[in-house]
Amino acid sequence: MDDDDPLLDDHSVAEIPEENIDHKSIESLHEWMVWSYLNVLVGGVILGIVAIGCSFRTHKFKQRQNYPKACKWSYVTLIINCMATIFGLCACGYLIFLHRQKI
Repeated sequence: MDDDDPLLDDHSVAEIPEENIDHKSIESLHEWMVWSYLNVLVGGVILGIVAIGCSFRTHKFKQRQNYPKACKWSYVTLIINCMATIFGLCACGYLIFLHRQKI
């Protein structure tokens, strides 16, 4: 063993650990894009447009491989889509009820 061996080792290089991102799990996150568009058609126009914007944000963070933000925006999109669907169905039901009252 040489006395120079410890001097030849490059200790100044710090290895950056790879981010532990499971690409399969980030691809399994839902963007809810189709549901958002359907909400615009069913009657939840304002909330549907907001949901489309949230879907685009989810897609953007999925492309950047930012799992925590993509997961958060996927959840936000889900909640907004649920609210838009309930509102749209209630509005359609109310319009049907009003139409039946006129007959």
